[in-house]
Amino acid sequence: MNSDSFLRNAVIVLLCLATLIPFIVANSFFFPFITGKNFAFRIIVEIAFALWLILMLKDVSARPRFKALPVLMLAFLASAGISVLFAVNPEKAFWSNFERMEGWIGLAHSTAYFFLLWSVMQTEKAWKWFWNTSIVVSVLMSLYGLLQLSGTLTINQGGLRVDGTFGNATYMAVYMLFHAFVSVYYLVKTWAKTFLMRYFYLFAIALQVTMIFFSATRGTTLALIGGTLLTGILLLFLGKGNAEMKKWGAVALVATAVVVGGFFAIKDTQFVQNDGILTRLASINIAQGETRFAIWDMALQGVAERPIFGWGQEGYNYIFNTYFKPSLHSQEPWFDRAHNAFVDWLVAGGIVGLILYVSLYVATMWAIWRPGSALTNFERSIFTGLLAAYAFHNLFVFDHLLSYVFFMSTLAYIYYRSYADDAPVSGSPVSGNLNMVIAPAIILVMCAVFYFVNVPGMATASNIIQGISPHATINENLEYFKKARAAGGLGSQESAEQLIQFAVQVKSLNAGDAAFQQEAALYAVSEMEKELLKAPNDARLHMFLGSFWRQMGNYEGALASLLKAHELSPNKQQIIFELAVLEFNRGNAAGSLEWFKKAYDIYPSYEDAVAYYASTAIRAGENALAEKLMMEKWETLTPNNEYILQAYLEVKNFERVVVIVKNRVDANPQNAQLHVQLAAAYLTAGNREAAINSIRTAISLDATFREQGEFYIQEITAGRNP
Repeated sequence: MNSDSFLRNAVIVLLCLATLIPFIVANSFFFPFITGKNFAFRIIVEIAFALWLILMLKDVSARPRFKALPVLMLAFLASAGISVLFAVNPEKAFWSNFERMEGWIGLAHSTAYFFLLWSVMQTEKAWKWFWNTSIVVSVLMSLYGLLQLSGTLTINQGGLRVDGTFGNATYMAVYMLFHAFVSVYYLVKTWAKTFLMRYFYLFAIALQVTMIFFSATRGTTLALIGGTLLTGILLLFLGKGNAEMKKWGAVALVATAVVVGGFFAIKDTQFVQNDGILTRLASINIAQGETRFAIWDMALQGVAERPIFGWGQEGYNYIFNTYFKPSLHSQEPWFDRAHNAFVDWLVAGGIVGLILYVSLYVATMWAIWRPGSALTNFERSIFTGLLAAYAFHNLFVFDHLLSYVFFMSTLAYIYYRSYADDAPVSGSPVSGNLNMVIAPAIILVMCAVFYFVNVPGMATASNIIQGISPHATINENLEYFKKARAAGGLGSQESAEQLIQFAVQVKSLNAGDAAFQQEAALYAVSEMEKELLKAPNDARLHMFLGSFWRQMGNYEGALASLLKAHELSPNKQQIIFELAVLEFNRGNAAGSLEWFKKAYDIYPSYEDAVAYYASTAIRAGENALAEKLMMEKWETLTPNNEYILQAYLEVKNFERVVVIVKNRVDANPQNAQLHVQLAAAYLTAGNREAAINSIRTAISLDATFREQGEFYIQEITAGRNP
């Protein structure tokens, strides 16, 4: 084997290895489901890219052909780079964070990955190895998912939605979406050729579709149905005179009709309503998209501020804070994506970025349908269905590493097939002497890239985990945080946030001596202030610092930080609650009540806002106001609400405390612990006989409580409060 063949085969092997990345979970890194996969992908791409550059020096055929899609890909990368330069936080726009690991650096690796596939994978044999390796991995991932469903393995994100080793059911779903279409593609191609492979692909498809179903990702489920329907229609339309194509088209349409029709026939039955997965899928309607519509509307308001090149990657959080809609109170507190890939690129890259992103789809569709394309009508049908399904899926979620990987893989393969009949690249190899100079230079540059792109970030991800893990002494934790902070770049904000939470825990748990507590606090503040210098308009950081100062007893510092956070995000109830608690801690009950009123006024139907406002009114002696709020919300003065209960306890309104707890017992009379709580309520109200009777009921319901319960009864009988 000559050096050219060795280099080409090495790149192909590395690209095939990239399909194994889904199984990587780096538990020693912060965000283990994200960071391990991303670092592995980047390292593979960097090594393969260096080998490819060396290969191109000698082998002209390995040089890229600059058709429309590769040119647009480079333009998209360049546009994203300009957006980074003008971003609100350029460092974060470039590096991203551990939770996402995108940023410009992530996009650059995805683009390099596309060029590797487009330039090196020039035979059907190489592509068959690539796709079949990936299909095998998807089968193994599906089997892993089945073990999760059986309870043998844990569903990482909790609940019923299978997530494999992705840690996110939506990531699992789109991964299986790509593989379901590719498996169908190879099933049809090999149907009449290999009996064994035919049944392997059928088995793979069954597993992949099952995983999409049990991921309960509604957008992906609809995408699969719509993509299959479109493929079937195209096969029938283009299959005139081709009985085989028409047969596959009919199969696609009938399968879609049976699944959709059958589901609609049973969606209101008890069987569906009692199943968590089926209930989630049956609940697909416009109303379910209210949250998405709200954050898209916010995104469009933000785009109006920066329409051309956008906010840069990782910039959506600024829009989310500024234009926050109070109706989103029950959602996650800090959205960093618009949950729509097209809107996300409009935000990150502006109109220019969105046009270039959409052009990737357009250029690929042109490659599929252009006159002279080497694609068969069957290939045109299935790849159109796949792209349509993925585009629909992306209307409701954002891209991540694996969706980028298989999007780029699909685009590269479609372009390879479409231009398979084109003449090879022409040109001359680099002379041997020059080659001897350039090749070592390439290796040196790529070693530098490998180090600066990966090593500091990997160290930070590891040191954060060590910083929040138990050690022999608490001093070791702080040292790990110092190491994490020293690297900078990727994970910088996350390390500061984890550090400041660590300092709060040190204080609250009274860990270490006073000198250590002070050292941790001062260091945490200084590092958070460094982050604020880079992102002075990030409401999240100001709130973190304000909450820290409040818990540390520095009320003036807390007030300054929280007021700044409120200025940057005036409608965010979480920040207003912090200000209200701060005023209460300062002894300013009237000021606390005023802040809680503000949170209530901006969205009166928010239950927590009502509860906070009413409970603070009870403590402040504003009984008429408290009763008005409670009657409007719950139509009772004794709602089953912990905040109201605690407020009544503090003002010694034991009669209402008893009513609240007794209502809880009446709703769940077999719960022994509730009877114990009722006994405590009776005791505080001075009704010792009722307290003893409640304890006896608890003993009858829970035999393990007998000894403790009898002790309580003796103490109460003796006139003491246990």
